[in-house]
Amino acid sequence: MSEVRTNSILRPADDKLLLRKEGCVLQTITEASYSSVYTNTTGNSEYDLPGDLGNGNAQITPIFSDSRLLFTAVIHCGHNQTWRQNFFKTYYKIGSGNWTLFNGGFGCNLYNEGTHAMGQTATVSYLLSSLSTTSTVSFKITHIGHANGGYLHLNKNKFSNSDSADNDIGVASQIILQEIGQ
Repeated sequence: MSEVRTNSILRPADDKLLLRKEGCVLQTITEASYSSVYTNTTGNSEYDLPGDLGNGNAQITPIFSDSRLLFTAVIHCGHNQTWRQNFFKTYYKIGSGNWTLFNGGFGCNLYNEGTHAMGQTATVSYLLSSLSTTSTVSFKITHIGHANGGYLHLNKNKFSNSDSADNDIGVASQIILQEIGQ
């Protein structure tokens, strides 16, 4: 059974902290999502994912410099008529600094030979230790795939065995950011 912890509470009038407990979620940012179908056919080198997933607009500004940041990504990987190995790398940067790779990455493997439109969801969470900052922290995801396995078809989910690039189910790939009290 899971235990739900309440968020810490800030008074909007003066931003005074009323309650701050270790492990409490101080804020959640869920604005970075992408729901269009995206197909990369440019090759198999590392590239930024489209939209807010890869342009650095997934951002959070910590309230406290000693907070930890919880990064969660939900990526919907579709494919056409072949197998595909997808690998994603995760990066952050503080303010206008340089991009830093953290915690490696995550992946998903699709194999449905002769079948179009099947999808798989890859979900991952990383808890970053304190970055000692109250500056805005930006996140992005990059993709690289296996050299012989076709291409990424982000958010391609079909009800039928069709190779049309549709998102019948209306899925959205997303980055969710949370500040966790220390």
